[in-house]
Amino acid sequence: MAVPSSRPMAVLQAGELPLWFRVTPDGPVLIETIEDAVFSAALIPWPLAPHIRFVLAPDEELLMAVNDSGLIRLSPETGTKESSGVGLYYVSGGEFWRQYTVGAFFLFGEKPAVLLYRDDRFLDSDAPLPVPHVWTYPLFGAAKAEAVTVPALNVFTPEDGWNTDILHLSGDFWYFRTVNRTTARPEIMMFRTEDLSHAGGQISLGLFQSAARPEPLTAASAPLRDMLAALFAETGGGAVSVVSPEFPSTRRFAGNRENGQTFFGFYSNNRLDPRSLMITDPRGAGFYVQAETKSVRRFSLPPLPEGFAYTGIALTKDTVFASWEEQDGYSIGAAGFMALLLSALTD
Repeated sequence: MAVPSSRPMAVLQAGELPLWFRVTPDGPVLIETIEDAVFSAALIPWPLAPHIRFVLAPDEELLMAVNDSGLIRLSPETGTKESSGVGLYYVSGGEFWRQYTVGAFFLFGEKPAVLLYRDDRFLDSDAPLPVPHVWTYPLFGAAKAEAVTVPALNVFTPEDGWNTDILHLSGDFWYFRTVNRTTARPEIMMFRTEDLSHAGGQISLGLFQSAARPEPLTAASAPLRDMLAALFAETGGGAVSVVSPEFPSTRRFAGNRENGQTFFGFYSNNRLDPRSLMITDPRGAGFYVQAETKSVRRFSLPPLPEGFAYTGIALTKDTVFASWEEQDGYSIGAAGFMALLLSALTD
């Protein structure tokens, strides 16, 4: 695995106009406009394409797990005016990473952990199952990326033919699935656990599928629940995937399961006060909800070309980051993220 630098590859000075970055197997690349991403990459099935799979928000930072690439870290820089901004760090996953798909990104203790799996749905790969299948990546210093043992995921191991491809958090439980295709008839087992430090208990397919649905608003903390309720009163319902410093992984909530709208959100009382909740839909129609009044105001992210969609939104310091993809069914072409001053959207 590659050795990350303790210094950022760039310090981003976001402004009133967006900065556009495209992710590649070799790391993020600044492009002049989003139109430069059109037809710049072949459309391939999503498990094989470089794109931002998941985002975490520990402390004041943002971490992005990039499929087929590595880890992006966005960290507020302090010091002189010239060095202020958001530091952009990149940790390459190397050739090992490129053989596999990012299945989950979560905090294990205080460490960011990436679950890798071999995808067999779109490509008959001759790569072995990933051993190890969970890696933790340093946030500072020059230490190499290292394998990490997650007891709940280590009961059925790749060494024994088990490919754990799904892990997600819902309520108080972590749910995961592991598949063994080395037998005449593939074996599929599903588990849940309250603590990834302990082995999980096997569960039924029905319970696993039920846990994959968005959580009701009653499962959210009181401030987030009230703000989501105000949001869904404005939008008529929908489901939102929320990134937050309060969560060790992304969580999904629904205001009306019959409504098919999809939103992506970022929640933090500390960073956005009094705008504690930011939401966008795939076309960039955004909303923020004020913490005290629960009033909902609208904003618009920079427009995307036809066939492109936003897939997430988050904030660090005074800078909004939004991930984007060129999409066609189950395939992705170019993908990356955009950076823009918060004041350019909300003032």
